[in-house]
Amino acid sequence: MTGSGKGSLCNRMNKRKKNWLLVLIYSIMILLCFGIVMVVDHLDTSHRDRRETSGSPYEESTDKSGQEESTEINNHINPDPEANGDITIPETRKEIRKKQPAKPPVIEEEEEPEEYKPPVIVVASDVHYYSPELTDYGEAFEKMEKGDDGKLVHYIPQLMDAFTAEMEELKPSAVILSGDLTLNGEKAGHEALAQKLGILEEKGVKVLVIPGNHDINNYFSASYFGKEKEVADIVDPEGFYNIYRRFGYDQARSRDEDSLSYVYELDEKNWLLMLDSAQYEPLNKVGGRIKEETLKWMNEQLEEAKDLGITVIPVAHHNLLKESILYPTDCTLENSQNVVKLLESYRVPLYISGHLHLQRTKKYKPEPGEREDAYHISEVVADSFAISPCRYGILKWTEDGRLVYTTRETDVERWAKGAGISDENLLKFKEYGTKFLVDVISSQVSDKIKNLPKEQVEKMAGLYGDINKAYCEGIPVNAKEIRSEEAFRLWQRNLPDSRMFSEIGMILKDTGNDHNTWEYDLQKKE
Repeated sequence: MTGSGKGSLCNRMNKRKKNWLLVLIYSIMILLCFGIVMVVDHLDTSHRDRRETSGSPYEESTDKSGQEESTEINNHINPDPEANGDITIPETRKEIRKKQPAKPPVIEEEEEPEEYKPPVIVVASDVHYYSPELTDYGEAFEKMEKGDDGKLVHYIPQLMDAFTAEMEELKPSAVILSGDLTLNGEKAGHEALAQKLGILEEKGVKVLVIPGNHDINNYFSASYFGKEKEVADIVDPEGFYNIYRRFGYDQARSRDEDSLSYVYELDEKNWLLMLDSAQYEPLNKVGGRIKEETLKWMNEQLEEAKDLGITVIPVAHHNLLKESILYPTDCTLENSQNVVKLLESYRVPLYISGHLHLQRTKKYKPEPGEREDAYHISEVVADSFAISPCRYGILKWTEDGRLVYTTRETDVERWAKGAGISDENLLKFKEYGTKFLVDVISSQVSDKIKNLPKEQVEKMAGLYGDINKAYCEGIPVNAKEIRSEEAFRLWQRNLPDSRMFSEIGMILKDTGNDHNTWEYDLQKKE
C-alpha cells in the first residue's frame, strides 16, 4: 500500500471515531432528559397522592368540564372499593355524603305562644300646654292666669316633664292626650309639646293625640310680654297633622278622610277609636260634634271590629253624656244621641272624654220602661291635667276580663327633688297647686261680691273655692255639713238669689259620689 493510501485510511478511521463520539454524547443527553422527566413525574404523583389522602375538604368547581375530568381521574386512581375489596376515601363531596350515615330527622318543637298581657293606657286630658317662648311671665301673663279657671299655666312645662318621667317608669301600652293640647292653639305651644312627646316616644312609650276645641284655628292665641298681650301664630287642621302625625296618625289602622279621627290598634284584641269631635272650620267653636261622614266611617270600623271579635274603646274631647248640672251647654256632643245609638248598637263598653275640667263617671240612663240591668254605654270624663291635683287616668284590662279605671296624681315633688330644682313651689307642688286653685276661684268670687264686710266676703268666697276644688277632683262632698257651716249661711242671708249661690247648690247636688274609679266586666252578655 502506498503512503498516500495509508493517509487516506487514517483519515476515514478518525472520522468514524468522531461520529460515534457524537452519537454517544447525544444518547447520554437523551437519557438524562428522560430521567429528569421521570423524576418530575414521580414527584408530582407523590404530591397528588399525599393531597388526595390528606382528608382535606374539596372545593367544587363551577366549570363542568373540569368537574368531569376530575371525576375521571379520581375514579381511575380510586376504583370502586366493592370491586376489589379495598377501602378508599371518597373523592367528591357527593361521595362523601353517600358514605356518611343518615342523620335522624330533626323534630322542630313548636314554640309556645307568648302569654297574652292585657294592655294598660293612660289618659291625660286638657293639658293646655303653653310655651315659655311666648311670655316673660310678667304683668300681662299674671292677669291672664288669675282670670282663668285655675290652670297652672306658669308651671305646665315642668308639670309635663314630671308626667313624662312617670310615663317612662310606668311604660303603659299607650299615653293618650284627649284634646286641648294647648292653652289657646298657639303654634309655638303645639311645637314645644310635640318635642316633649317625641322624647317620651324615643324612650319606648307610644303617644296618641286628638285635637280639642282650643287647638285649631283659635284666634284667642296670644303671647304675653310685660303689660302687652299680642296675637300669636295658630295652626289649621293640616298644620295640626304635620306637627302631631307621628303620635297616632301615621301609625293608624284607618283614618277618616273627613276629620282628624283614626283607629289605633292597641293589640290583637283591642282598638282605640280616636275621635275628632272639635269644630274648627272656618274657626273654632267651644261645642263639639261628630260629622255625619265620620259617623259612617265609625260604623265601618265598628263593623269590622265586630267581625274580628275586637273590643273598641272610643276616645274624644267632648262629652258623650250630660255630665254636669253646672255646665249644661257646649260640653255634650251636639249629636250625642246619634253617637250613643251607634256605639250601643255595637255594645261598646266605654267612651272616654275630657273638656269639662271635671272628673266624672256616668252610665247612660235607661229609657222609661227598660229593665234596670239592660246594657248601656258608660263614660269616663278625665279632669284637666293642668288644674290641681294634676291627675291622669289609668285604664287597665285585667286578667279576669274586666276594664278598670282609676286616677293618679302626678308626683311633681319627687320629680323636682330628683332633678335638683330649688323652686319651692315645685318642691311643695301639691300644697302650692291646691292653694293656687282655691285662691284664683275665691278671688274671682270676691270681686263679684259687693257691699259686704271683707271678713264675710272671704268666708263666702273660700267656701265656693273649696267645693269647686272637690267638684273638679270628682270627690264626694257632705252637703249636709256644708249647709251647716257659717259661710253657707252667709250666702243664704246675703245673696240667696245670686247666680253664685245657685251654683253652690248645683255643685252640692252633683258631688254625691266619687268619680275616680270605674269598672266593667267585659264577659257580661247583658
